[in-house]
Amino acid sequence: MTARVLQVIVTDNFAGAERYVATLSRALAEAGRDVTVVGGRPDAMAREAGPDVRVLLGRTLREALRSVRAAGRFDVCHAHMTFAEAVAVAGRSRHRAPIVATRHFAAPRGASLPGRLAAGWISRNLSAEIAISEFVAGQLERRPAAVVLNGVEPRTSLWRADNRTVLLLQRLEAEKDAATGLRAWAASGLAAEGWHLRVVGEGRLRPTLESTVQRERIHGVTFVGWVGDVDAELAAAGLMLATAPAEPLGLSVLEGMAAGIPVVAAAGGGHLETTGLLPMAPVFTPGDAAGAALQLRRVAMDESLRRQLSETGQELQRLRFSLGQHVEAVVGLYAKVSASVVHA
Repeated sequence: MTARVLQVIVTDNFAGAERYVATLSRALAEAGRDVTVVGGRPDAMAREAGPDVRVLLGRTLREALRSVRAAGRFDVCHAHMTFAEAVAVAGRSRHRAPIVATRHFAAPRGASLPGRLAAGWISRNLSAEIAISEFVAGQLERRPAAVVLNGVEPRTSLWRADNRTVLLLQRLEAEKDAATGLRAWAASGLAAEGWHLRVVGEGRLRPTLESTVQRERIHGVTFVGWVGDVDAELAAAGLMLATAPAEPLGLSVLEGMAAGIPVVAAAGGGHLETTGLLPMAPVFTPGDAAGAALQLRRVAMDESLRRQLSETGQELQRLRFSLGQHVEAVVGLYAKVSASVVHA
């Protein structure tokens, strides 16, 4: 019998966590599982998860719970973030599956008051928890059952030495600290050297960041918002800049490494478990725009260093952050929790 897997993520967005759910769901379906996803922006989720994955609406708690209750029984329910965990627990009488929760953020459960009030109830009803990095695991209420580092598909390099775009690919929210990226770009002087900063992503801070660029007359910056074709952005990038001071892991950074894009990153959070492991890694103290500017200029002006970082970053991704390894670990945990239910 084909194993049925229910993935739940209660958002109307399609950023890092939603992209992760789509990628994992596609890989599970390709490995022979019957996969249903509840939540995320429907068009983007359906496109990225692929034709073999059923996608149901789950943009709000009410909508997600309705979809879960209508979806039938499953062998495993995999929830992502607190609202999804609450939906998974509330809908358990219908899906009848052990619940696995992936912790995507380096914080105790529940950023909101309702989430904090529900935290104990959720925790008691989970079969297992996964952290996406050691950094995340260290910030949780208790040690998770497993740390499963995210993975992406190995690929042919998209990087070219003559690319002159610095790519800032992230949500424009306070925790990502794009403001440091703008200050670093301005201080680097790379606009005068023919480089360009391309800011890809949406968020509440976009108007403020755009005003900063205009007010301070920062040259060579383009805001493009959310894009569906990340590959096209990577193919045009000569460098990637990752400014988040406490990134849980960094899916965009992993995608950049897989594509051979050299990454300049804040030396904090999950970056220290990814690109920060490279020899001569161009990292800077989180929030230090001057330090970031120095690293940007050092890498941008040294083609041999960029080439080395491209090759070693891609090699590290293939060795430690492959999608195949990630899916194998997740499926192994599914089997473990399913067996525990059968033998309970």
